[in-house]
Amino acid sequence: MDITVTSAPHAHILHLSGRWDFFSATNFEQYCEDLLREENMLNVVLDLGAVPYLSSFGLRAMLDLAKRLEPMSGNIHVADMQPAVAKVFIGSGFHRLFRHFPDVPSALAALSGKK
Repeated sequence: MDITVTSAPHAHILHLSGRWDFFSATNFEQYCEDLLREENMLNVVLDLGAVPYLSSFGLRAMLDLAKRLEPMSGNIHVADMQPAVAKVFIGSGFHRLFRHFPDVPSALAALSGKK
């Protein structure tokens, strides 16, 4: 999985591409650890538009990041899921834990308070 980051006024946008499985979940966790330390990351939008597969390891990595952001009142919003990824996300109940949006601009608007 490849990860690129862009900054918006209220969030870091993590653009993910490729399978989010055991190996990429480990890389994601390290990448986020570095961002938390170096970039003072607080609010995150996960752009999953280019992620065709999401395993339980990816879900766990998402939950771990949320736990790291929680003491700082940070948030994770999930955006642009492909149908197979949405099925896993919703089927696992993660739609109750994380707000999800059809696209990145919608997620950013919600973070800025502009629903």
